[in-house]
Amino acid sequence: MKKALSAVVLAAAAVSAAAKDLYSSEEHPVSIVALALAAPIQLPPSNWDVKGLRLDLLYGDSHSVYGIDLGLAGHAGDEFAGVQACGLAGWVEGDVRGIQLAGIANVAGGSAKGVQLAPAVNFCRGECYGAQLGAVNHNGTFYGFQTGVFNYDKGVSWGLQLGLANATVNEWHGWSLGLVNYADGMSGLQLGAVNIAEREGRGVQIGVFNAAEKYNGVQIGVLNIIGKGAMPVMPVLNANF
Repeated sequence: MKKALSAVVLAAAAVSAAAKDLYSSEEHPVSIVALALAAPIQLPPSNWDVKGLRLDLLYGDSHSVYGIDLGLAGHAGDEFAGVQACGLAGWVEGDVRGIQLAGIANVAGGSAKGVQLAPAVNFCRGECYGAQLGAVNHNGTFYGFQTGVFNYDKGVSWGLQLGLANATVNEWHGWSLGLVNYADGMSGLQLGAVNIAEREGRGVQIGVFNAAEKYNGVQIGVLNIIGKGAMPVMPVLNANF
């Protein structure tokens, strides 16, 4: 039995290598089905596109995948569209359109449109449109709904954040609900124990401690600070318009 399995694995590897040699790295032929033990032991080889179904017993690697990707870990070197469900991690170096589900982490190296769901990490390097549900959600720019322990966005973002800590190092427009909410600039609502709009804010802050350098709106909390407001420090209620 072991000899037969070894023969199958070696044959698959040989066929994969031979098929890969038939095409230059600039060409991407298409298959409707792909089966991978652990890349490069897979058919078709990694420079192919898959439009249909890919099964990754351990680890599958393709240029692009359009359809359904199931297995332990899956990788697409360019883009993915469809449903990717991986026991460990799904990794796409380019854009993602659809749903990524993983036991540990989802990664989109480009933009993402749809849903990312993983208990540990959801990462999108570019713009993310849709929903992220995971312990840590990290984006370049975000538009939609995030829930987790820590939500972190680098660019100008819009939507709803729900987590223990929410942070946007640029501007956040929408609602941030968490124990700690931080934004360089914000408009909308910050609701939590600690709310900070470091540069400027517009809207409502409700919490134990609220702070902003410039603020156009209302702060409700034990201690409220508007650095360049009419009343820089006020208990209970502060406002500036």
